[in-house]
Formats: sequence, C-alpha cells, structure tokens
Amino acid sequence: MTNDFQDRLRALLGLQEVELTDDELTRAVAYYPRCRGKERWEVREYARPTGPGAREYRVVRGSRPEDVYRSVERVRASAVVAALNQLELQ
Repeated sequence: MTNDFQDRLRALLGLQEVELTDDELTRAVAYYPRCRGKERWEVREYARPTGPGAREYRVVRGSRPEDVYRSVERVRASAVVAALNQLELQ
C-alpha cells in the first residue's frame, strides 16, 4: 500500500479522534491487501486466551479469517471499520 492510503486512513481516524500507533497503522496497511473482497468491513469479537481484558475486537471483511486490526477496545476497532468503509466509498 502507498503512503497515500496510510495518510488517508490516518486522517479519517483523526476525524473520529482515534489515533493508531505507528505499529498498528503499519500492520493495518500491510494486511489490508490480504483481505480482498467487496463486503463491508466489520468488527468481530473474540475471547482472549491470555492478557488483560476478556475480549479482543478484530476488523475483518466477510467470512474471511484475516484481520487488518486488533484491539481490546471496541471503540478503536469500530473507528478503523468506519475509516476503511469510508475509504472504499471514495
């Protein structure tokens, strides 16, 4: 993915007052091409086997198991979903 995609994703997240770390943003941009399809992005909730919090929220497309983003905070995952769906409408 290009820096343009990363910059647009960062800007859309900023409109929602959500800022990803550089590592989170780099991972999302790197994994985005692996999640092909036309379905809208969504948040799926998973039980975490270890670590703080009992849940993990993953940003996925359709029935594919690949995710572009993971967080223990649903609001952050939902912001990524909204940004990705908005990017694909443009």
